[in-house]
Amino acid sequence: MPISRVARAWPLLLVACFTARVLRAQQPTMADSARRDTLPPAVLVGRVVDSSGAGLTGAEITLLNSDKVYSISSDSGDFRIAGLTPGTLVFNVRRIGFEAATFTAVLKPGRTHRANFSLTATALSLPTVAVSDTANRTHWLDQFERRRTANRGTFITRAQIEHRGGRSGTDIVRTVPGIRLVSLRGGGGSQVVMTRGSGARPCLPTMFVHGVPYSGSLDDFIAEDIEALEVYVGISEIPTELDKNGRGICGAIVVWTRDPGKRRP
Repeated sequence: MPISRVARAWPLLLVACFTARVLRAQQPTMADSARRDTLPPAVLVGRVVDSSGAGLTGAEITLLNSDKVYSISSDSGDFRIAGLTPGTLVFNVRRIGFEAATFTAVLKPGRTHRANFSLTATALSLPTVAVSDTANRTHWLDQFERRRTANRGTFITRAQIEHRGGRSGTDIVRTVPGIRLVSLRGGGGSQVVMTRGSGARPCLPTMFVHGVPYSGSLDDFIAEDIEALEVYVGISEIPTELDKNGRGICGAIVVWTRDPGKRRP
């Protein structure tokens, strides 16, 4: 072959050799991915506690950047998540009234891993209510009345609260369809859990006070301090203004505290 032809063919040979090496280098990567897909899943079990070491019921365990709830802690704070993909996963643990926590778990295929998590209670403050004695100004319950006429859900007025004779906020909603009360350990009150139909995933409702998100629980209020309640069990009942960020909250409770001028002495 003439030298000129060899010179022209040489770069093509280099490209072909380089391409072959790249393909050979990629093959193990694709094989590794296939092997990961066939690995037996991992299991994560654990317990969520408060700062005193008492188990916390109703804590949600989710994957980072995901709203899918993988487990809700039991009455003793225990949880179990099966069918997890082996590898490094980041989880969130959250419960109303406590600061959320994040943890990383390195899961091995076919193994059961254990993890315990302590949550710190948050400092709670109730939003103030501006009540006017001028008839021309907006009444603080106008929003409650508007939603009562236009939305699905359960709406409980002051008269109904007095008729039911409950002492705490959770006593008021005890008979609402889809509501289940879970007793907290150590006499710490009750946690409201919502379910809609058999087999439905339990839901911890998002709390609001006068339409403002609230990180506490319904047991923070005694019945005497509540003027009205809105209870939405299930996504289909929740008004859009309560989920402005589109997080897809699973349930909601809105507390309306009493007009100070109408409180009993």
